[in-house]
Parts: sequence; structure tokens; C-alpha cells
Amino acid sequence: MTRAEWGLLLALTSPLGWALPPRAELLPGADPSDWLLIIEADGERQSSELEITPLLRQFAVGRVTMSRVTTPVQQLTRWQIPLHQSGSPANTGVVIAPLKLGNKFTPSLTLPMRQASSAALPQPAVPSPLEMQASIDHQGPLYPGQPVIYRLTLWLPTSMQNPGLSELSSTHFTIRRLGSDEWIAPAQAGLPGRLTRSWLVQAKAPGLWHIDSPRLQGQLIQQGSNPQRLSARAAPLAIRVDKAPATAVASRLTLTQRLEPGTTAEVGEPLIRILTLTMENGDGSQLQLAQLMAHQLPTGVQAHPDGEQQQERYREGTLLFEREWRQTLVAENSGKYQLPPIAVPWFSTQSGRIEQASLPAIDLTVLATARPQPDSQPPQIPRPESLWWVLLALALRAVQRHGPRWYAFYRLQRALARRQPEASRKALIHWATLRWQVPYYQLGQLPGAGHNRISNALGELERACFSPPSSGEPIEWCALAHPLRAHETAGIAHLISLLAYRGSRSRRHAP
Repeated sequence: MTRAEWGLLLALTSPLGWALPPRAELLPGADPSDWLLIIEADGERQSSELEITPLLRQFAVGRVTMSRVTTPVQQLTRWQIPLHQSGSPANTGVVIAPLKLGNKFTPSLTLPMRQASSAALPQPAVPSPLEMQASIDHQGPLYPGQPVIYRLTLWLPTSMQNPGLSELSSTHFTIRRLGSDEWIAPAQAGLPGRLTRSWLVQAKAPGLWHIDSPRLQGQLIQQGSNPQRLSARAAPLAIRVDKAPATAVASRLTLTQRLEPGTTAEVGEPLIRILTLTMENGDGSQLQLAQLMAHQLPTGVQAHPDGEQQQERYREGTLLFEREWRQTLVAENSGKYQLPPIAVPWFSTQSGRIEQASLPAIDLTVLATARPQPDSQPPQIPRPESLWWVLLALALRAVQRHGPRWYAFYRLQRALARRQPEASRKALIHWATLRWQVPYYQLGQLPGAGHNRISNALGELERACFSPPSSGEPIEWCALAHPLRAHETAGIAHLISLLAYRGSRSRRHAP
């Protein structure tokens, strides 16, 4: 078969090769000089494919509206072009030259002669001011987990206010927003602008699934009328997801592993095994290698999961997924061990066949431990002299911590034993401040019924210091000294009181 025949065969088998040529139709308007040109072409076409320059030389062209019609058996693109004939009489036939549409041309049309006095025909319905189109950027078979781009294109009039677009949702797909919106302003006033929003979708299971378009809502501002509320959806898409020959589907998949700190260890010493999966354009959650790593271990080696982490990012049209599994390996006895190889089948969307991601076997060498085990060491009994040092350290610590307060309590007991009102009052204030960490004016407000003795003792000492000598009853010094011991450290308070009273008694009887 020659090259020309091959080219003809490819043209006939391509979607555009067997498509019908463009169709054109003229509809009369309400005025004899107005016409509506309708052009239809099979398939999804872009607005830039139709060249309307020849029309501008003959007519005043109104707003061009493009819409897409999708049915189970047909998909076409339709243009509606208002024309106004102002340079020729109404009863003169005008020929509309063919317009270029892609690589084809529309048929030529002739305007029929109309009388100016003829009755006005009904005006065709005004096309919708909103146009929405949903599409999937993918060719060929689609498998579960394989990411594709769902793209929604909207042609919005510039007079639309408060537009709101809902999110894409479906129970059969994993959906994530992709990048930011793309807005293209209209080329001239009166034409709509184009907004494009994309999502990354991944099918969860094989089957024929329908995915509904997000809903657009807003208000259209028109001159001389109230704002018109609008709501629209694009046509739903039917997506067929085929069953993959293997569980994992990706354009590329690799496995790597390493051992830390190495392949040699002692009995009881842990080894960290790290397994890393790298996948492009696939769903990494379909592979769970943790169970496979634990079930294929040799006898005598215990494995414990040590966590896992993953990250996923989309860059330059590729969805990259990375997951890392970690496990701790501990050998019970010394000897030679071998970690078996790992083989994971996966389906490659590039080659269209099942491939294997494999890891080789790893030899481990476990040596007998050279250090004595903690259980084999005899229990060490502390020596008696070490106990004395411990007690001495505890005593020094207690003296350092409570020494100032104990010395203040000694000065208080010694002043009470010597029956010195002024010295006793100052010593009581100083000791109570250290004991309860409160200022002087709060000593009478200490909580608890037992602290009333502190307030009573302070009141009696102040009466003895600041009242006339003849007023009141004499102070009972022993009744003030003994109850204060209950508020100091047991044993220490009794010893301090003995030292204070013995020192004051010896000083009193000294010649």
C-alpha cells in the first residue's frame, strides 16, 4: 500500500475523517434586513476555528454565540451569528461566501429576496447568555487510580455579578482541585469572557460512572430591568473505567530499600529496614507492603513496625507519589539470615502490559554479643559507707533548703525563753514570713484554725510592746513557745527548743 493510500486510510478512520461536513442555515429575523446564520459541525470545536472575516465585509455582525450539544449518539458544536444587511435593497439576493471552519468550509448561502412590506416573522429565541462545557483530558482506556484532569470551561458575560461555582463531587472518584482558575477577558465589548477551572480525578473502581458538572449561579445585569438570577450546569460526562490486569496502575513505579546501620549486627541489636515506593500517575494507597515485609521474614528474626510516611505532589502534568515504610528487625540467635526478595506486579499505562517491581534478597550476619547481658550480672549491693554518704547528702540538702527558717525559729524560741517582748515580736514576724511566705499584714489572715495561735501570740506580743506596763495580764511565755512547735518540722522544732531554753538557762545562772 502506498503512502497516499495510508494517508487516506488514516483520514477515514480518524474522528474528523468520517465526520460530516459543516452545515449552514439562514433564518429570517423580525426586520427584513436582519438574519440569523446557524452553523453546525460535528465534534468539539473551538471558537477560534470559525473565521467570520468574510461576513464583516457584507454585514453588520452581532454577538456570536457558541454552544455544544451532546447526545448518546452525537456530539456537535453550534454557532449562532446575527446578521444585519444595510447596504443592499431588501429585494436583492446576496450570496454569503463559504466560511473556513478548521480544515473545511461551510456551504455558500444566498439570501432570499424579501419585500419590505412583508409581514414580520417571529423572532427566534434568544440564546442563553451562559455557556458551559465539561471535558476530560485523557485518551485511551482509563483504569482505577489513574489520574486525569476534569476541565470545566465557562463563557461568562461581563455584566454578570456575584458568580458562584460549586465544587466537583462524586462518590466514585477521588477529586482534588488543581491549580488556580484561568480567566481570559473578552476580545471586544459585548462578547463573553472565558473561565477555566480544573480538577484532578481518580476513579476508585472499574465501571461506567457519570460525573455531574458543578453548578454556576449568579445575577445578570440588564439595562432597564431588574437583575436576572441564573443557574446552569454543563452536560454530565459518562466515564468508563476499565478493570486493570494488576492492582497497581501507574506510568512508572520503583522500589528501593536500605538497612541502617548495615547488614551486620549483634544478637539483640536492632536493624532498621526502610522500604521506599515511588509512583508516577497512580494511586499509592492501592499498595500496602507492610504486611508483605512482615510475613516473608526468616525464622528467628522478629519484625516490629516503625512507622511510615508519604507525600504526594502534582507538577508539570505528573502526579508523583512517595511512601516510606520502616520496620525494626531483631535476631534472637547468631548466624546467617536472608531476607527474601520482594516482587510487586503493576500495570504500566505507558507500555500497556504488566511489569514487576522487584527487590533482591539481602544477607544478614548476626554475631554473638561480646558484652555481658544485664540479666547475667550479679546484683550490686550498696556498701554501708555509701549509705552514710547518701544520708549525709540528704541532710545537707535539707539544711541548705530549710536552714534560714530553722535559724529564725531558734531565735524566736530563744527570745521567748529570755522573755523579751520586742525581740520575740520581731523574731515571730520573721519566722512566720519564711514559713508561710506571706507579708506581715497577712499574718493574722493565715488559713486554718491552727494558725489562730500565731495571731494570738502576735497580739499578745504587740500588747506587751506597745501598751502601758500596768495594763493587761502578764504574758505566759511557755504558753506562747510550746504551741509554735506544731508549725515547724517535727523533731527539728523540739531539738531547737531544747537548745534555745538550755542556752538561755545557762546564761541566766552564769555568775
